[in-house]
Amino acid sequence: MTGKRKKPRKPTMVDVAAKAGVTIGTVSHVINKTAPISGETTERVLEAIKELGYKPNSIARALRTQKSNVIGLLLPDVTNDFYAPVLSSFIDSAYTDGYTVLVVSYQYSGEREAVEMERLADKNVDGILLFNGFDDLELLRRMKAEDMPVVVADRRVEGIDLPTVEFDNIATASEVVGLMCRKGYRKIGFLSESIRLKNLKDRYEGYIKGLTGNGLPVRQEFIYISEDMEMNNLEKGYSHMKQVLESTGPENLPDAIFATTDLLGIGAARAFREAGFRIPEEIGIVGFDNISFTDFVEPKLTTVDQDKVLMGRIAWEIMKEALDGEGNEVRHAVLPQRIILKGSC
Repeated sequence: MTGKRKKPRKPTMVDVAAKAGVTIGTVSHVINKTAPISGETTERVLEAIKELGYKPNSIARALRTQKSNVIGLLLPDVTNDFYAPVLSSFIDSAYTDGYTVLVVSYQYSGEREAVEMERLADKNVDGILLFNGFDDLELLRRMKAEDMPVVVADRRVEGIDLPTVEFDNIATASEVVGLMCRKGYRKIGFLSESIRLKNLKDRYEGYIKGLTGNGLPVRQEFIYISEDMEMNNLEKGYSHMKQVLESTGPENLPDAIFATTDLLGIGAARAFREAGFRIPEEIGIVGFDNISFTDFVEPKLTTVDQDKVLMGRIAWEIMKEALDGEGNEVRHAVLPQRIILKGSC
C-alpha cells in the first residue's frame, strides 16, 4: 500500500520576490501596474513568475470587479471559549448588513495563517478580520498594497497602519497584580501559553509592570510560559502546574498565580487542590476572559471581564468602514475591561 503523494506547494508572491531579488511590494506593482517599475526590474519579476509557475490570486489581479458579500475571519483556535461570543456578535452584525462570515483557524501557526489568508483571498472575500496573528507584517503589508480590507482584533500592529480593535491588556494585567498585592500575596507567579501573540505579550508586560510598581521583585522561577499550553488550555494548564508542584519544593513556589486565560487558571487550580493547597488561603488564582465556566468551579475563579459582544460589534463597525472606504483616518478602538472578584483571590 503506497502513501498519498503530497501536492507540491504552490509558489507565492514571497517566492517570486526572493527569486527576482526584489520586495514583495515591487512584485505587486509589476502584477497590478500600480506604480512605475523599471523595465529591467519588471523583466526579472516576469521571468521569476514564469519560471516558478506563479499564478496571482484574486487580490493580486488588476481588478476586483465583484463583491462576494463574504467576510473571512481568521483566529488562532476555534475551540477556545473566548471567541464564541465575539464570533456570534460579529456574525450577527454582518448578517444584518447582508454579509456572510467564513471562519477558519490557523492553529497558532504563522505559516498556516499565511496560507489561510491566501485561501480566503482566493475565495474573493470582501474583507478579512484577523484575530491576533504573528510574524506576518509582510503578509499584512501585501494585503494592504492589494487593497484587501483587513481589520485586526485583540492586537496592536506595529509598523503598519491597519484598523484595530483591542483591550488594554497592559494596564489591566498591572491592575490584577496590584489587586493580588492588596490581598496580601507577595510571591506572584505568571502562567501562560507562548506570549508570541500580542495580547498575551501585553499581559506579561503588565504583570512585570505590576510587580515593579508594587515594589516586588521579578522572580524568573515563578514565570511559567510554555508553547505546549497553546492548545487545550485547561488540560495543559493542569498538567504543567502539576509537573511544577511535583518537582519544586514549597519554599520555591509562588503564593499566587496570574493566568493569562481562565482555562489555564482553572487547570492550575485543580493541580494545587490535588496537592493539598487551600484556595485562596494558601494560593490565590486569577484568570482572564470571564468565560462562563468560571462560575462552575469551586471556588469561583476571580477573572478579568472583557466585553466580547461589544468587541464583535465594534469589529464589524470598523470592517464596514474599511469596506466602504469611509474617512481618511484608520480607526483604532480600545475597549474597557474590569476585574471580577469571585472566590479564588
